[in-house]
Amino acid sequence: MSGSDPRTFDIAESSPLRVLWILGPLLVVFALCVWAELKDAPADAPWMEITLSPPFFRMWGSAAWSLATLVLIGAGLGVAFFRRRVSLAGDVLDVRSTLYRRRTPVVQMQLDQAEVVDLGRDRRYGLRMKTNGYSMPGFYSGHFRLQGGSKGFALVTDRQHTLVIPVRGGSTLLLSLDRPQALLDALRKVAATTPPQ
Repeated sequence: MSGSDPRTFDIAESSPLRVLWILGPLLVVFALCVWAELKDAPADAPWMEITLSPPFFRMWGSAAWSLATLVLIGAGLGVAFFRRRVSLAGDVLDVRSTLYRRRTPVVQMQLDQAEVVDLGRDRRYGLRMKTNGYSMPGFYSGHFRLQGGSKGFALVTDRQHTLVIPVRGGSTLLLSLDRPQALLDALRKVAATTPPQ
């Protein structure tokens, strides 16, 4: 396997309706902004106004800027929600998850300790706290602190079948894949042909 032909591994299915956890609150704020704009349009407004109540942001008396900003944020986060990919190119595992990406050389992985776990039952790798992550019920992406205090990088769509790969001097990888054993076998094959560091 060379660096020019990456092998991609399928992510475990997750309900596309989970994106409503992002879009729902944004739609509520959007509706509040529209309501506030229609309720009382200021007659003599400054060129720019920022408030703590809807519509939050006006330019030249119009809330259209707030609405446009909400639409752009919603579209960006909605598209990012579906950005998920795990691929092995040469001797580097590349994990892309929403707004995050992690490239880990196979030689740094402790494959003898890798295992498939149920995060609901196995507390060793429980996702305790987001340090720079993106999560909603049933979906975790980005950087987290694990129950034991160590760092983890997650792309978790199925908590019951999560491949955990400890990494020397780095964040433990937590990945939800359709066939986790296929990735583990491919990593072990690459590790067997790569000289240790």
